[in-house]
Amino acid sequence: MSQSTALYDLHLHTGWSYDATAKVEPYFAAAQKYGVRCLAITDHHVIDGQNEVHEVAQKYPDVRVIRAAELTVNTEFGSIDLLCYRLPEAPPPELQVVFDEYHEWQQATGACTCAGVKALGLSFTNQQRRELLATYRPAKATAVQGDTHIRNGVLRNYFIEQGFIQTPDEYGAFRQRMSEHVTFPKYPDVTRVVPAVKAAGGLIAIAHPFRYFREHDLKHMDTLRELFQLDGIECAHPSVPPEYSARYRAYCEQHGLFSTGGSDCHDESAIETTFARHGGRAEWLDEFLAAIDNR
Repeated sequence: MSQSTALYDLHLHTGWSYDATAKVEPYFAAAQKYGVRCLAITDHHVIDGQNEVHEVAQKYPDVRVIRAAELTVNTEFGSIDLLCYRLPEAPPPELQVVFDEYHEWQQATGACTCAGVKALGLSFTNQQRRELLATYRPAKATAVQGDTHIRNGVLRNYFIEQGFIQTPDEYGAFRQRMSEHVTFPKYPDVTRVVPAVKAAGGLIAIAHPFRYFREHDLKHMDTLRELFQLDGIECAHPSVPPEYSARYRAYCEQHGLFSTGGSDCHDESAIETTFARHGGRAEWLDEFLAAIDNR
């Protein structure tokens, strides 16, 4: 791995995310190998894998791990991803209700996909969805989360194999046709998610903000900072151009926010090329941990 490896990776996914396949331990092994000091496993919508993360972390005492999740929220500006750090080991009732709602959302979205295909006169049953999920999702995740929605790449390839579409480029239009017949559920609303995370002592950073910030629209950035009660910004991410990373960092300094960086790695095969290679500066880690530890 190159010298561009950072001291931390605060945006990682495992098989507990509906769209990821990486196991937990390879991240810790890579961190130990390359001198990465801090990790955050930020699985989509859930903290179901955090006990496993904690167990693995015991074998790697030099690598600090932060309890976290990436929660996508519904807003008037569309759906937006939030990195929620310092989540409690035992969520209080208000936060548990939010996680329950995400479980329900995942299952309902999966069921709507089946219904949407059926509405187009084609066949994609819940049993077929279950079998497709089993081709890449760990059984332990399905046992907790039920039959969720399916990773886009997997679903797209399946639709091609079944002859529903002919090329990958047709996938978006096919999903649009489905949505004209069924109403897909919206993500849990920001007005419920953010207060629950904050009340539980969590810290919130906006993930991969280039599109969400409309590149660098300061007025819009201020609006989102207030809406999400932001504590930080993911200034370094593969989707953030370096010149904008510097601008977001300056915004953090102006408003007293911490800066984070993450690779957004989803698959074990990508660890060697992407893990901790997000471009975030070393000093951001101490700043982040100071916020985590309330220093």
